[in-house]
Amino acid sequence: MEEIERIIIPTLSRAKISRNLSYPIGAEDISRAVASAVQLPELKLAFYPPDVRLRGAHYEFLRVEYLNNSRPVQEWPISDLFGRPPEWRWGIVVHPVPRVLRHRINQYIVEAALAQIAHWLEERTELAQQGNDVLAFFYDETTEEFLPRQLTRLEPLRHRQPPRKATTPRNS
Repeated sequence: MEEIERIIIPTLSRAKISRNLSYPIGAEDISRAVASAVQLPELKLAFYPPDVRLRGAHYEFLRVEYLNNSRPVQEWPISDLFGRPPEWRWGIVVHPVPRVLRHRINQYIVEAALAQIAHWLEERTELAQQGNDVLAFFYDETTEEFLPRQLTRLEPLRHRQPPRKATTPRNS
């Protein structure tokens, strides 16, 4: 039996974080969960620091995104998503979480979020539109709930019209 080569999504960035924080999941677990995705060769992974202005009871910890000739929209609640330039078309971003919540958030990622990401990618295998599409996962410490959120800003597909045949005037 042939051994299947395990592909690890390339990590383009891994920010240093304080010892009070921890990344809730690693590249191997994410790569294994999306191994069958058509987009796998194009996927990039980044471990970004949290946005300190948004730290508090409600924060993002994981995101999968599609960016095609666009920047993320300003309405998205994470400012570093809005501010950074588009570096790749398909990406997964992991944000650190308080170390005391790492296990709980990791458990949610493994049991629910990774399957949602794989399904999200599967639904977008033919995606070629300009714009952006994001599925992000948030944790609300106040309610102790996990909140997946999606934001789609894709331009409509424009179908090319076949060129019109030139008509020649009739001589009567």
